[in-house]
Amino acid sequence: MNKLSTYQKSVIALLTTMVGVGITSTYLTTSELKQTNVLLASSITIQNATKTESAGVNQSLSKILSLSENTEPVQQPEAQPEEPDLNLSQVQLDSNTLTYGNENARFSLVTYMDFQCPYCQRFASTPKTLVDKANGGLVNWKWKNSPLPFHEPNATDYAVKMLCAGAQNTDNHWKIISMWGNHEFDFATADMIGMFGLDPVAYNTCLKTDSVKLTLDKDKAESRALGVSGTPTTVIVDNKTGEKRVIEGAVPMDMFVNTIEAMMKKSQ
Repeated sequence: MNKLSTYQKSVIALLTTMVGVGITSTYLTTSELKQTNVLLASSITIQNATKTESAGVNQSLSKILSLSENTEPVQQPEAQPEEPDLNLSQVQLDSNTLTYGNENARFSLVTYMDFQCPYCQRFASTPKTLVDKANGGLVNWKWKNSPLPFHEPNATDYAVKMLCAGAQNTDNHWKIISMWGNHEFDFATADMIGMFGLDPVAYNTCLKTDSVKLTLDKDKAESRALGVSGTPTTVIVDNKTGEKRVIEGAVPMDMFVNTIEAMMKKSQ
């Protein structure tokens, strides 16, 4: 969005004063008056657009915050007073990133998760609820697999199973994550095939091939480069300005809402 220069703002302020005392025409030529009117109209358009965007975002944030205040907080240590020192330039988002919600959302919750992490399991409903309740597709959720070394080999094994089920139907990714978050899922291969109507031959072949493992290895490498040492770790990305902020742990929903609101205000 274009902004007025200091000179232009000064001209507007001066002209407003001059109009107030009825002497604008005394000092300005017809050409200058036309140019000034265009400038004033541009200023009003910019202000109105900013107000409209802010109103929409504030409405959405208010709805989410109201919901979060009625949600029982997760019993987990609160987020640190200072943001973790992570290399945020390593966050990679592209068309292959698992995304729940509006692809063109203003904000993305990029979560680094481990299927063997109990805090991740309890946290899984939080980003989903934020996406489901936000107005106008304000927020989306992007999933990154970040198995911790002391949770291996099961953490990687479960991630591969989820990805292979999703390879047959992308909706399976989020069904599995949601059921896992609600403690309704144990990743047994036979159960997955029956539960999601998978082609057993294709599914078992996927588990043994390198394609899905390469995707998982990419997530792992990104997680290490970012500096993730615990899960869940969430990077909130403002897709409009490029700003990124980090929240560690399974914190209450209102912490995410407050952070998004602060990022929005900063961008205005």
